Amino acid sequence: MKKILSIFIISFLTLNIFSQSDDDLFGDDDFFSDDGIEEVVDVSAKDELSKGVIFDTGSIKVGGSLTAGITTNTILYSPASIDFGENLKNTKLKPDLSALLSVDARPTETLRIYTKFGLAYPFVNSANGYLRTEMDGKVTPDYFGIDANMTPFVGAKLNTSITDWFKLKELFTDFSIKDTAFFRFGIHTVTWGAGYFFSPVSDMINTSSIDPENPELQVDGALNLRTQIIIPNSQNCLWFYVIPSTKFTNQTAESYARDTALAGKADILIGNWELGLGAFYKYQNAPKAMLTATGSLKKVSFFGEFVYSYGAASEWATNTDWDDKTSIFQATAGLSYYWKDPMITLAAQYYYNGNDLDFPYNYVISGHNLAAMVNFGKILGNEDFSASIFTMANFGRKEFDASQLAMLKMAGEDVASAISGTSLMTTAMLYYSPIKEMKLGMGPVISFKTFDENPTISLKLSATLGGGKF
Repeated sequence: MKKILSIFIISFLTLNIFSQSDDDLFGDDDFFSDDGIEEVVDVSAKDELSKGVIFDTGSIKVGGSLTAGITTNTILYSPASIDFGENLKNTKLKPDLSALLSVDARPTETLRIYTKFGLAYPFVNSANGYLRTEMDGKVTPDYFGIDANMTPFVGAKLNTSITDWFKLKELFTDFSIKDTAFFRFGIHTVTWGAGYFFSPVSDMINTSSIDPENPELQVDGALNLRTQIIIPNSQNCLWFYVIPSTKFTNQTAESYARDTALAGKADILIGNWELGLGAFYKYQNAPKAMLTATGSLKKVSFFGEFVYSYGAASEWATNTDWDDKTSIFQATAGLSYYWKDPMITLAAQYYYNGNDLDFPYNYVISGHNLAAMVNFGKILGNEDFSASIFTMANFGRKEFDASQLAMLKMAGEDVASAISGTSLMTTAMLYYSPIKEMKLGMGPVISFKTFDENPTISLKLSATLGGGKF
């Protein structure tokens, strides 16, 4: 066990040898390009029009992306099954086919209308298309969930409709007052945080969290009214949010004024460091305070976040009194660097989540977590070959009891696997691009369910087939 941990720690520290020269790949805007000080220029339609390149009054910009590929995973060795023939028979195949389309319209210099939507194969979303029912045995349950009061329920599947495969990502309008106050109303991703693999600050408002294995994917935002106020003669600004609460009753959306959440944040630029200080409040919910910091030292980018919560969601759901609540702390820190000439990218992040009270119902990643990746843009000077290494470790994850595991299995194999998680997982992939529109990958995946067990070793094959941005 000690040998395994030593190898992991040495491997992680070795990544830092690449921090020797050239340019940064990841600034805070590369991680999250929405709610930082840098957006002060972008929010202003007038400033963008003055460039005379991207937009003109009355113009409409249409764009999007399409992702097409396939991945297989074959277990070569597992403590649970050493029969290779059986493992080969159970090889998993996962197609990836999805598209996003965005429409950005500028009717006037001070008005912007934007929407982003898409669809994804297999055109089924377990969060939609299900009707809640009582557990009386009259209806065969085929969906399991947790409601707002942390109570498990089952559901019966309805006929497939457009809500099973259509996804509205963003829908909002921007307008401003005298280039000083800028407003946005609608559904959009709020990017308060600075983290890359984890961001407890962004999780305060958004309805989904970053996937550490796919950190570039946009998380889901909430309906809100955002106000940005620029401090005159500075790059500092204030952010204010009004976030209506929408509850669903008998397939009807109802908003309650008393459940409207309020949030605010101040961004302050000190030298080449950006500091953020903010808070979140919602009636009969855990109030939160946050702090962020981003900056660079000798061309290495650093970032950090801190969140304090007075009470857990499960505590407030069962008792709305202000007494006897647990103080919960979340903190994360990381770095990133790009070594230009050999085309090597490095990012690493540590995340501590002191919230184990909402586990597993809110699917939180508790305890100490570490994620790191290093990408090689070319191998031996040949850009047709590339490689990547990704490692994620968890120390102190709360274990499930038998009843909790049973509930997760009802929710589906993917959910059970994601939430029960692993103590350590490393993926190393080698890629080859015979043509620009195709990328083939192969590599091992080594995962430790616990550090007391032997690892599971798998072979991962991937293929990216066309697709791209337009």
